[in-house]
Amino acid sequence: MEYLLVVVIVVIALVVVYKVALPLFLMWLAKESILATTDKEGTSKGIMRGSSFDHFIISFEGYHLNDPRKKWYHSRLDKDGRVIEEGKILTEEEEKEVTKLPDWEIVYHGKDNKKGFDDHRDSSYDDRSKFFKKLGLFWVGWPWTNKNVYVYGFEWNETQTNKNGDIVLLPRAEATDFIYVADFIYAIRTIGAETRDRLPVDVLTQITIAVRNPYRALFSGEDWMQRITAAINRHVRTFIGSHDYQDLISPKKKIGNGNEPEDEDTVESYWRKFSEPIIELNSELPDDKKDSSKKLIPPSGLKGRYGVEIRTADLQTMDLSGDDEEKRKNQAAATRLYAAEQDAEAERTIGQAKADVIEMIGKKEAAALAARLAIIEKSPSGELLAQLDAMQEASKGAGNTVIWANNPLIPIVAKALGKLTEGGDEK
Repeated sequence: MEYLLVVVIVVIALVVVYKVALPLFLMWLAKESILATTDKEGTSKGIMRGSSFDHFIISFEGYHLNDPRKKWYHSRLDKDGRVIEEGKILTEEEEKEVTKLPDWEIVYHGKDNKKGFDDHRDSSYDDRSKFFKKLGLFWVGWPWTNKNVYVYGFEWNETQTNKNGDIVLLPRAEATDFIYVADFIYAIRTIGAETRDRLPVDVLTQITIAVRNPYRALFSGEDWMQRITAAINRHVRTFIGSHDYQDLISPKKKIGNGNEPEDEDTVESYWRKFSEPIIELNSELPDDKKDSSKKLIPPSGLKGRYGVEIRTADLQTMDLSGDDEEKRKNQAAATRLYAAEQDAEAERTIGQAKADVIEMIGKKEAAALAARLAIIEKSPSGELLAQLDAMQEASKGAGNTVIWANNPLIPIVAKALGKLTEGGDEK
């Protein structure tokens, strides 16, 4: 009886250990990534064996890693970007259209995916035990296997809106053991970019980035954030330098004079000219290599070389550079420049209005003159009437004397006088 009681106590103890103590113990160890680790939604962690890379884990709904150790691994894509089943034999022509799906690429398997995955269940791409799934843990390894979670130094900027509604930049620099694979917003600050009218400004650009291949992002040999920052700073300075300060803080509804197709830009497309070149960095970087036919040699662009993709890019804020005194001086200069531009624009508007009035009067006078000339040509007395009108207008004003040259009445009077003279002689 005592033996049976001991067995019951041992069983109860084991159940308690398994159901309560062991999960709590593992959760406690996972905080330090010992034996197991956690991985919050939208992130991935690298697992190392000593100082060498071993594999990645991921927690991202609707996505999985193209893990070469797993049964769902695919290494090839057809011309439409759909995965090709391993072992499938392709024709020679089909082989020409095949591209490589990189190892550790993050692939979408959810509904409406374009890769050809018919199984949309996350559980189909997660081979953890039910016990670990329930605890939300990922196995790292036994201590003697020398496995650990990869920790690296990372510097980035985030933004926060304060109580006054202003956007505040938050520089971050810390050791981290994960990488965001879901969309994450980063901030990039460009200091002292000069406008076309030589005013220095500080620009804050917000970019949304998604990591598409954590292996390339973490182990490419370069800091992908530094590379993105340098590329965007270069573009921001070029964009700011090609516009006046007033155009940047208050874009016109229409850009240009309308003589060229690209002049018919709205404010929306005006800002697209800022964002689109940044988005294009995904496929091509300035120092990407090209073959003799100017075709890019893979890997190219941010996505190919660093496994990251810029999803959106927006010029968030722009302020005059310097301390308060420098900002005051720059603001005064901007105000003077703006006032001068407004005065010049007013002069141009007035001048154009005067020119339009003169043109309108000229057209009216031309039409009236044409009508009068038509009457003069048709009427024998038309020329006389025209001259009388001219004399009447010219005689206005004190002291004006009119001499009527080529008077059409002279021949008539002379003829009449001649007849009177002849009549007198005959008598």
